[in-house]
Amino acid sequence: MKKIFILLMILLMLVGCNSNKQENKITVEDLNIVSPKGAPVLAFYNQIDNEKYIRVTADAINALWSGDNSPEVMVVDLTSGINAINNGANYKLAAIITFGNFYLAATGNDEDKQLDKDDKIVLFGNENQLPNKIWHYLFSNEYDDNLIFVQDAQAAAAALSSGKDLENNDVDYVFIAQPALFAALKNNDKASIYLDIQKEYKDKSGLDMIQAAVFVKNDIDKEVIDTFLNNLETSINDAIGNPEIIMEGLSVYKDDEASAQYGFNPNVVLNVFKQKNALGINGMGLGFKRAIDIKNDIDAFLNVFGIANSDEEIYFK
Repeated sequence: MKKIFILLMILLMLVGCNSNKQENKITVEDLNIVSPKGAPVLAFYNQIDNEKYIRVTADAINALWSGDNSPEVMVVDLTSGINAINNGANYKLAAIITFGNFYLAATGNDEDKQLDKDDKIVLFGNENQLPNKIWHYLFSNEYDDNLIFVQDAQAAAAALSSGKDLENNDVDYVFIAQPALFAALKNNDKASIYLDIQKEYKDKSGLDMIQAAVFVKNDIDKEVIDTFLNNLETSINDAIGNPEIIMEGLSVYKDDEASAQYGFNPNVVLNVFKQKNALGINGMGLGFKRAIDIKNDIDAFLNVFGIANSDEEIYFK
């Protein structure tokens, strides 16, 4: 009788443990999501009032790959995420949500209106960052003698607006990203788009450009992540079909507070979003593809940075 009683107690304890595990199981609604401010926020327009969705500056994300504060879902540029996984981050690459918003714009100063070796060209970032890597993939070292580096897309916008660099010298072309391009074109009526970099990249590589990627923690149930990704794909496709719903979602914050929360002016971004690039997609490059489905595109993009092809084991499948 005593043995039966002990067995019953053990069974009750096991049932209790299983019940607690079920109660503690993470659901889609429980997922903590972190994205950088800027274009990736558009993918989460319907999550703005979700307290589990946090927007941070891009440089703050590197500290979140490990430790108690690491979220279940992280959005970051592809190469940073791949490097984090290679360094031991407990994540997998799940999806790509932005596919390029780079352009080469003419300031109006170039008399023959043709890019050549004598023209002054502004790039934003530094020699190790994406604009420079993409530039040299497309054009090799042909224009190196006249490249001028500025800090960021906003500084590039200032150069396009004025037609001058920081030392007040004339410049002819500016490598720039949306939505900074949109504002600069409004400020300089001589300026124009010279090249759509997404098209140039695709013409040369045969593949799509890759930018912001979604990474998910390894220890979350596959069903939960699948549901999250399916929901994200649906909401992004809905936004592409009807951009006005993005504004509805972003209307949680207004004016200066909106710019601080999102890293952009929602009204400007909506105007850009409604435009089409040379490949026929929205001007911000928003989209959705499961990462494993475009592994070839991803590997080709990594190769531009001198990074070896990705291991299939790092992909969420």
